[in-house]
Amino acid sequence: MANQRFGCRVDGVTISEYQVGFANEQAAARGVEDRVRFHFRNMLDTGFEAGSMRGIWTNETTMYVDLFDLFAEFSRLLRPGGRYVCVTGCSNDVTGGRSSSVSWIDAHYGCMIHPRSEYFRAMADNGLTPISVIDLTPATIPYWELRTESELATGVETPFLTSYKEGSFQYLLIAADKVGR
Repeated sequence: MANQRFGCRVDGVTISEYQVGFANEQAAARGVEDRVRFHFRNMLDTGFEAGSMRGIWTNETTMYVDLFDLFAEFSRLLRPGGRYVCVTGCSNDVTGGRSSSVSWIDAHYGCMIHPRSEYFRAMADNGLTPISVIDLTPATIPYWELRTESELATGVETPFLTSYKEGSFQYLLIAADKVGR
């Protein structure tokens, strides 16, 4: 979609061989395989050339890795002035420690939801300066309410709704620019 809308080159990274195959087949079917490629790689060590990216985007993946290692790799990849955009769930450490609902979500997905402050600390340590933070939490609540009525409900819906409504979990969009070299 980014290629189609903006004409940019796209290199996607995933640790799922199935996703890589499917995505590359889709790029070929659309005739954009010369500008859109997907790679079976680790986002902590992509193998791409330093300074080769103008932008990087992640969506609901950061809770599976160490943020300091991740943002070090992204800072290495981004040109000065390059932008990183992240959509993620994080625990709200302003409200105190990790809630039982956030711990339940962690256990359900086998991840490690990071505190909000850790995102900003890891970004700052790696030359990424947040320029916009949008709290998408209120917009996500109707999805989770609807999902509780779905035949696909897994039981994780209640902890999401509880943590969102009590303020212990937030769904954020963070845009940050690389500063310095």
